Amino acid sequence: MNAIVSYLLQMACWLAGFWLVYALVLAKETFFELNRWFLLIGLVVSIVLPLFPLHYSVEMVPHTNLPIVDLVAQSAYQQPTGLSGIDYWLLAYVLGIVLFVLRFFWQTTQLIRMQKRGELLKMGTLKIFKLDNDTAPFSFFTNVYVSEKLSGETEFKAVIAHEKVHIDERHWADLLLLEVVRALQWFNPLLIIYRKAIMQNHEYLADRGTLKNGVCARTYQSILVNQMLGVPVLHIANGFTLFNPTKRITMMNKHKTLSAKRLNLLWALPVAALIMVAFAKPVYVMAGANPANVVGQDNVITVKGKVTNPKGDNLPGASVIVAGTHIGTLVDSKGEFTLEGIKPDAEVVISFVGFENCLFKAQENIEVQMKRKVVKIDVVNIASGEMTPLPPPFQIKFDEIDKKPLVVVDGEISVADINKIDSESIESLEVLKNQSATELYGDKAKDGVILITTKKINPQVAEDEVFVVVEDMPSFKGGEIALNNYIIKATANSKEKGEVDVQFTVAADGSIKDVVVIKTPSKFLSKQAIKIVNAMPVWNPGKQRGKSVTVDMMISLNF
Repeated sequence: MNAIVSYLLQMACWLAGFWLVYALVLAKETFFELNRWFLLIGLVVSIVLPLFPLHYSVEMVPHTNLPIVDLVAQSAYQQPTGLSGIDYWLLAYVLGIVLFVLRFFWQTTQLIRMQKRGELLKMGTLKIFKLDNDTAPFSFFTNVYVSEKLSGETEFKAVIAHEKVHIDERHWADLLLLEVVRALQWFNPLLIIYRKAIMQNHEYLADRGTLKNGVCARTYQSILVNQMLGVPVLHIANGFTLFNPTKRITMMNKHKTLSAKRLNLLWALPVAALIMVAFAKPVYVMAGANPANVVGQDNVITVKGKVTNPKGDNLPGASVIVAGTHIGTLVDSKGEFTLEGIKPDAEVVISFVGFENCLFKAQENIEVQMKRKVVKIDVVNIASGEMTPLPPPFQIKFDEIDKKPLVVVDGEISVADINKIDSESIESLEVLKNQSATELYGDKAKDGVILITTKKINPQVAEDEVFVVVEDMPSFKGGEIALNNYIIKATANSKEKGEVDVQFTVAADGSIKDVVVIKTPSKFLSKQAIKIVNAMPVWNPGKQRGKSVTVDMMISLNF
């Protein structure tokens, strides 16, 4: 849906840009042919250019203070299932297009009915249908429709000459293209005045062509005024009396605009540049890339691919990294990505939150279908009164499970989960309790302080690190200790004992759904486990580059 909204927004901006230039610098000039093509190009550009946006490179600096990993962290955008609010907007948009298409066919049937009840006259290649009602003269394709009440041969010939210009210059083709754009942009009020500009310019062209073909200007203008009171014609046709005849007469009598004023058309260039830059898309490139696998070497290729989930849906926002380098990009809204200047023997890693990493040799075209991965939550051992231990050799014990010591890393207070700090990155660790802690950090340190000093990274070594993408996994509000308190209270009074493995999904809004028992010693404990997990409060959802996503989780409940 986001891709459709972006496309329609760009389309509307292109239409607005072309109309603005036309209204400000071209509408009052006599460059009727030029104006026609300018407005038509605006329609074509609005359809085509949003499909080919500009791209620009964004250099990203790797997190050198994070642990080095061989592969990118699991990450993904999980596309929503079912009809959400935004799906209803899509449904409404499609319904609007359908109504416009039905309206076009209804108007076409109106023309067919007119032909059946009208008297057919042929004048060269023209088919003229004389109708028995007070219809204003109009034309569509190679057919002309006039009222049989049209007075006099002179008036009849002038009207036919006018409509013949419309047909010979194929103005009907412009109207068909306009109808396509109107169907796509049916919600856009700008199309009303854009359409008016095109059709009014058609009338200027037909008026000029009629006079060139020998019709007397005074006679023609008089006929035009006499026809002003004719009833409206169909919206998909060119009509003899469309728009203000007075303004048309003024344009007929206006002196031809100087050719030098054609240069005003150059105002379209900055407008087009502004729109293209405004909707340009970033391509993320990591700084400090390994030159063995990237641009600057001979025999390189462009890696293009498409990434989907097991159901075949696109996975936008996925991380695509050249293994062992800082070179990477993101999968776009169409599920596609491009990496340029890659060595054929390089390895590329694709990763998503909640999916298994995918590693493959670089090749020009590839389709990747990711496999789901269930993330298991490690539960604290409540009975021992210990927190989940740090990786050896660092283990810290506290007297009470509810205590939350203050973590200070390299002299600065940190909100990071101490249990997720890689022990290999720690130079030294010190624990302060009671008065020694509060004297340094005040009441915030009443539960103790953990002072961590990390190893200093050699800048030369940092250049050789692989790119690390850090995404946010779902978390229980209050952290691991709060989760364990919830579990111990929920399982404390069980009549049976045993361990139950439960798989569940943390949705993008943090709610719990799709709870399934994977391993259980009894049906009773299965029911209890499902009840406990379903009753959990809303979680902090997983995030992929700042956007909430859906992630599958698994937890073991000890009764």
